[in-house]
Amino acid sequence: MADRDNPDFLSAGTIKGDKIVNRAGEDLGKIEELMVDLQDGRVAYAVLSFGGFLGLGGKYFAIPWQALTLRPHEHAFLLDIPKETLEKAEGFEKDRWPLNRQELSRTYTYYGYQPYWQIAMAGETESERMARTETMAGRDNPDFLSASTIKKDKVVNRAGEDLGKIEELMVDLQDGRVAYAVLSFGGFLGMGGKFFAIPWQALSLRLHDHAFLLDVPKDVLEKAEGFDKDHWPVTNREWLATMYSYYGYQPYWQTKSIESRPGNI
Repeated sequence: MADRDNPDFLSAGTIKGDKIVNRAGEDLGKIEELMVDLQDGRVAYAVLSFGGFLGLGGKYFAIPWQALTLRPHEHAFLLDIPKETLEKAEGFEKDRWPLNRQELSRTYTYYGYQPYWQIAMAGETESERMARTETMAGRDNPDFLSASTIKKDKVVNRAGEDLGKIEELMVDLQDGRVAYAVLSFGGFLGMGGKFFAIPWQALSLRLHDHAFLLDVPKDVLEKAEGFDKDHWPVTNREWLATMYSYYGYQPYWQTKSIESRPGNI
């Protein structure tokens, strides 16, 4: 994987468990989980536990990704929220997680952030914004899933054939999105020796199958350039743009919104 000197991306597995500090360097707690927005691949929120300096160890807390900044040399994230705000925050029980936009909207507002799904994107009209919001709200699938839940889920094609599984999610630290998913292809394709980077937009949740649909033609997958399991590519935006282009997607940082290709479910 990419080193942590000044990375563009880190794996969800690497971020999970990192400690949280304040501006004084005091230990606030740690990141327990990342919750991924299934619609657009954003990190909807980070789940934090506050022990240490705050001593709020009995509950978990949902924190907007924007409030966190990587401190690479400390293997920690800076949480730029005043102590009194954190102490008065409404946490949730460790076995009862908030999983809908209404609950999350209140959390964002409390910490002084506008929910990302309410922010008008560049060039987007009000009617387009409303249509996008209604589309997200009307899904039968859950709004969010944890990175840990998504990892190891199987991947299938439109015929329901088993392609492989999701090994990891790589998070764009600047944009707070899933930059790409790392897949292993065994099963139907029989390409078990390598990992493959796949744009998040190419994956769609099949909730009742506990699987993700990968809408990429077989011949495209077979000709894709994978990477060795022990030697992950040095990931940067130039490399990522090339990968996106290969699969027929425009990089998310070059578009006004993340949209699935026509035909995706």
